[in-house]
Amino acid sequence: MLELTREDVAGLLGKVDLVDVVREVFLAHASDRTVLPEESCLRWTNDQGESCRSLNMPGLVEIDGRRTAGTKIINASLGNPDRGLPRAGGIVLLFDITTARLVCSMDAAHISAGRTAAVSVLAAELLWARPARSIGLVGAGALAEAHLDLALRRWPSVREVRLHDQVPERAVRLTERLGDTFRTVAFHVASTAEQAVREADLVIPVTTTTTGYIPADWIAPGTVTVNVSLDDLLPDAFTAADQVIVDDWSLVAADTTRLLGRMHRSGDVLPPPRHRTAGAAGHRAPAVEVAAELCDLISGAATGRRSAEDRIVVNPFGMSLHDVAVAGKLYHEHHGTPITTRT
Repeated sequence: MLELTREDVAGLLGKVDLVDVVREVFLAHASDRTVLPEESCLRWTNDQGESCRSLNMPGLVEIDGRRTAGTKIINASLGNPDRGLPRAGGIVLLFDITTARLVCSMDAAHISAGRTAAVSVLAAELLWARPARSIGLVGAGALAEAHLDLALRRWPSVREVRLHDQVPERAVRLTERLGDTFRTVAFHVASTAEQAVREADLVIPVTTTTTGYIPADWIAPGTVTVNVSLDDLLPDAFTAADQVIVDDWSLVAADTTRLLGRMHRSGDVLPPPRHRTAGAAGHRAPAVEVAAELCDLISGAATGRRSAEDRIVVNPFGMSLHDVAVAGKLYHEHHGTPITTRT
């Protein structure tokens, strides 16, 4: 079995257009060329009283007539940053499509951060009224850096980035690193999350919180908010949005812990149109009607922004299909051939 280290993966990612890969995965998903099972989650409290979890997220995707199958195993402990460790880490395993045998293991950290950023960037490009000039981020960890590095390389329109983190030094270090590369962008460390979010064209919370704090009135008309960490928005930010978009409705419907999943279970969220059945709204009108999945926007089955003033919230749960597809591309770049039967 081929093993690719974190350094191997980081080098190979520079050869892959991540936004193009996630777009192809969404198109495959829209045309039923994917298999996306429910993820498995093991949660526990460690001997320090910290929350830990292990996720196993399998998937299969067919792109250009070639199928790639695998799984991502990603573990996290909320206490790791205080130990000088990344909060989360894991591996992606790729399977031979004929024999089902393991053919490759690779570090998941850069893949996970890269595909997450690529989905956010693609969603913004599909839904913004005009190319973003200002970006507001809450959180200054690896995900924030992955988002900004990808976005700023693609979007020469950006002139300002406002960044807030509960550890101000972390935000300062990130703005200094990025400022050396992106010299036409003004980087500001915001003293509060509100200062980072208000008036931004694009809002991206990338935190570890499980408690919401972003209300609707922080979000300006016309803003796209990509709710990457899923629990940063308060319920009224969803109910006040002109459109709510998800990456995959089945992930929302199966979820019991994140805000949008909880709102759905309480009858406050109606699925996107193609997932609705008679009587789906119950006995009262839901507070939120999900407008579409991202794959519907990419395939043309649904329309995105209707007005320049629309406030749009994207709630991407994260699809293992993207991790598997990106890992398959990296395997091909390294190995020179697609994953095929081995003897």
